[in-house]
Amino acid sequence: MLPVPYDVSMQPITVHDAREQLLAAGITGPHQSHSRANNLEKIRASLAGDPEATFGLSGLDRYQVHEILGFVAEVTGCSPDIELRDGYDTIDPDRTVSTIVAAGRRLGRAAAEGALLLAATGHPTGMLEHHIHVVAAYRRAGGKVLRLREEESLDIGRSGRHSEVRYVGGVGCLADWGTLRHTHSPAAMEALLEDGAWPDLVLGDHGFAGAAIEREITTVAVMDINDPPLAVAAAEQRDVTIIPMDDNRAPRRYEPAWRLLCQTIEETASDQAK
Repeated sequence: MLPVPYDVSMQPITVHDAREQLLAAGITGPHQSHSRANNLEKIRASLAGDPEATFGLSGLDRYQVHEILGFVAEVTGCSPDIELRDGYDTIDPDRTVSTIVAAGRRLGRAAAEGALLLAATGHPTGMLEHHIHVVAAYRRAGGKVLRLREEESLDIGRSGRHSEVRYVGGVGCLADWGTLRHTHSPAAMEALLEDGAWPDLVLGDHGFAGAAIEREITTVAVMDINDPPLAVAAAEQRDVTIIPMDDNRAPRRYEPAWRLLCQTIEETASDQAK
């Protein structure tokens, strides 16, 4: 059953309330999923060229571990101290809510212009419901939503394994027949973009975001604290707006995020139309 779409008659949520609720939900603030050691290991994996860790972005090997950690710190507010290896990291809640607003404004302006959005997630157990709400708000604000290569079998993944992108509420997820799959790989997005029918902008994460950024498509990306390639893209001033938050909590916990994002999209599009 799809979630009930965001209701414009709902009481508006303030940035302050969204911040406090997301902090209480563990979406931002002290991280509840990934250790500091895990975050540093993901940086090393991206530098080693692991395709699951690079998200399809090139040029990561130009940097050192401490440099990429500095980029992650710029996005998330975590410590840039390379000697700090124990415990769990922190995402600054002020960065989370300020970037939600920035992303909403960007999506709202695009929607008012009727721009084509492709939404996809590599974390269907976390971000899918969030993105469904955002896609619905984007449509209400005048935007158009693409479903590239829907119902096509994609030649990616392990030999003999069926792969496709299934769209749920307008949001693409890598699927293996009846199973939605968690993925960091850029392969699914690269396959979607093979035919050149590119969107004007992308809402995504992991390799869905990375592959779009690599092709210079305007991207709004959710970035967890152990997703360093997206921080590199931001540091290189590629065309990406990043929302730092834990990307795999229980779906209901994201309500303050999608409410603030949807509200900002529709308010921005309305202002644009005046």
